Amino acid sequence: MMSYVDQELTVEDMLADPIVQTLMRYDGVSASDVRHTIEQVNQNRPENPVDGTHAEAWATTTPVKPGLHNTAA
Repeated sequence: MMSYVDQELTVEDMLADPIVQTLMRYDGVSASDVRHTIEQVNQNRPENPVDGTHAEAWATTTPVKPGLHNTAA
């Protein structure tokens, strides 16, 4: 029987997960790369993107690769 956890993983928990580590090694991404990217996003994001004033800064209209579509919630 599956059990569900009501708590999100921290970034450090995620980076410590063996499956995530395997995928990151395969993709050539280090934990340091992830931390740096998160830091850069946090420094460069609009103060209040939820209120709509800076929503256009976060809008993406073109897919990363042709044929792929952003389905993230």
